[in-house]
Formats: sequence, structure tokens, C-alpha cells
Amino acid sequence: MVKEFLSRARQAFTERNIEDDPAAYDELLSMGFKVVPVTIIDGHAIKGYDERALRQALAAGAEP
Repeated sequence: MVKEFLSRARQAFTERNIEDDPAAYDELLSMGFKVVPVTIIDGHAIKGYDERALRQALAAGAEP
């Protein structure tokens, strides 16, 4: 759902699969997360699919 949301919002993103990328899993753990998805926007981590938080983070990143 997060990928669909970002695509609809025309936001570029990089997907990292923790099953295929051990470094991605280690990074997730180092940030204190044990669940996916985690979306990082301008250094702000959003756990799960939280459309309101995603919209707020994208809007904040667009501010000058």
C-alpha cells in the first residue's frame, strides 16, 4: 500500500527488501523497528501504512 501511495503521489522511492538484503534488515533493527513497512522521508520514520503521516511528511519536505 505504501508503494501504491507513493506512486500515486508521484514520489520517487527506493524499495529495500529485508528478506533479500541483510544490510537493510540490520538497518531496520538499528532504528528500533521489527516490523515492515517502514518509510523514511527526510529522516522521519513512518511505521506501517499511515496515510496521514505520509502526507504530512511529504508536505513538510516540500516546504522551503
